Amino acid sequence: MINYRKAKPSDIPALIELRLGYMHETHADLPQSTFDEIARQSGGYFQEHLNRDCVVYLAEEDGKTAGCVFFLLINKPASPLFITGKTGTLMNVYTLPDFRRRGIAEKLVSMAIEDGKAWDLSYIELRATECGYPLYKKLDFVEDKSIYMSMKLRLNS
Repeated sequence: MINYRKAKPSDIPALIELRLGYMHETHADLPQSTFDEIARQSGGYFQEHLNRDCVVYLAEEDGKTAGCVFFLLINKPASPLFITGKTGTLMNVYTLPDFRRRGIAEKLVSMAIEDGKAWDLSYIELRATECGYPLYKKLDFVEDKSIYMSMKLRLNS
């Protein structure tokens, strides 16, 4: 039986492992030093942000972590695109290989969506992998079409 819940500070080591597991699958070509740096920085991030502006949903079975969803909450001045000024970003939607194809990611994302509604978010956004795309479509996410072009200025590699 799968247990679903929000992460607490004692879960931080597991959150770091889940983040690294996801990244090893999606960015396998990166050097180990990059993963080491991400792990080093993640502990402090979770200490500062967990259950403030970062909520993590966990799935567990028999005491083993099965999957997670990270939900970043963003507050900014209202605009026509986000009238409440509050938005959310889903990331690190990840189910460990032994637990896949059991509806875990769908349940975790649905929990985040329900909380997003309760928190009066204008929208929830994410960047879908090819594997995750069908799930997000099923949950009514749509591709974002905008008059704006997405741009970045990288300050650190």
